[in-house]
Amino acid sequence: MMPKKIALSAIAALSLGLLAGCGDVTLYEPGVYKGSGDETASEEAAERRADALRDRAQAAHTDR
Repeated sequence: MMPKKIALSAIAALSLGLLAGCGDVTLYEPGVYKGSGDETASEEAAERRADALRDRAQAAHTDR
């Protein structure tokens, strides 16, 4: 009977230890970027990427 109590106590202690690691939770707001500035996230950069992709697609389709 004693080993069963020790095993249950160890499992309970381990579970509490694992759950204690969940204490530092960061809540984010949807649609709000809170990181440092990102030059590749600007609308101008997105337009440049779209232009480059459009050019590649047109070049690939004109060969066929």
